[in-house]
Parts: sequence; structure tokens; C-alpha cells
Amino acid sequence: MLVSDMLTSAVNSVTQHNKKQYALSLPDGQTLELTVADMFNVQLLQQGILLACVHFQPLSSLNNIEMQPLYRVASLRTAAGDDAQLSPELLACVFAVYRYYTNGSIRPWRQAVK
Repeated sequence: MLVSDMLTSAVNSVTQHNKKQYALSLPDGQTLELTVADMFNVQLLQQGILLACVHFQPLSSLNNIEMQPLYRVASLRTAAGDDAQLSPELLACVFAVYRYYTNGSIRPWRQAVK
């Protein structure tokens, strides 16, 4: 399966390994890894090879513990640096994992990000 096909594929199931690492099974039986690489990046990998990275940007102060942090998608790129487009199911998995990891809220992004 091509990388572009994997990124626009549906997700059958999600398995949590820990708070930062998840396995996503695709309809054709392949597995992708979804990893929170650092505070602002979520990566999609296949067998340890980077396929795409979603970079989040904070919209609120991260120092105020009384407020839920706000983020937006700053970029969504393939390993080659090209703009990526993810299936709605895959994007929903990325958002859910990042929300859970940061206990934050994700705001809609600009039209430039696909």
C-alpha cells in the first residue's frame, strides 16, 4: 500500500501501549504507530519509519494551570516535508490522542492546512 493510501485510509481499531504510543490497525491488516514525539508533535509511523507529522501550536499560556490549554494545527506534513492530507478517521485519532496527552482543546486550523 502506498503512503498516500495509508494516510487516507480508515482506521479499524486503536490500541494504547502507554500515554504516548498507540497502534492503529487499517482495514487491509497493516498497522501504523501513532506517537506523541514531544509536547507539540504527533507522528505517524510504519515499522519505525516516519510517514507524517502533525505539529500543534499553543494558542494559550501553558503556564496557567487553571485554564485548559488551547492548540491549533500548525502543520501537517509527510516525512518528505510535503503537505499531507489524512483521512477523517486518522485525523480524529491524532486529535483524540493529543487531547488526552495534553488535556487540551484543539481549535480549527487555517484553510492552508489540508
